[in-house]
Amino acid sequence: MCEVQRPGVNGLDKILAAMTIAAERNNKERFAPIVEGLENHEAQQLQVACMQLINALVTSPDDLDFRIHLRNEFLRCGLKKILPEIKKTEELDIQLKVFNENKDEDAIELSHRLDDIRAEMEYPFVFCVDT
Repeated sequence: MCEVQRPGVNGLDKILAAMTIAAERNNKERFAPIVEGLENHEAQQLQVACMQLINALVTSPDDLDFRIHLRNEFLRCGLKKILPEIKKTEELDIQLKVFNENKDEDAIELSHRLDDIRAEMEYPFVFCVDT
């Protein structure tokens, strides 16, 4: 199995900037070429590599909001439609499992954040302490 290095913060910014520039030049969505690679059912290694890249890009940011933004951008770009249609191999199944596990973890983190906000709104004076 091939490991994909997670890009650092500066590396991720450079990668996303380059992908954005290329997409604008080609009048395409930024992540369209990666999603299109997943549609190629004859090239299973390409599908695995595309899914590894998606996972690396989506899991790299520390910021929850940015991870959700990137994941949703991939899903809007056609990933949501493609995922149920992908022929699963062992390697691809691992990458799909990683994608879904990270999505679920982010959903839990977002839910906790919303619970905290809801609690602060319902009981605003409980969190104020006079010293």
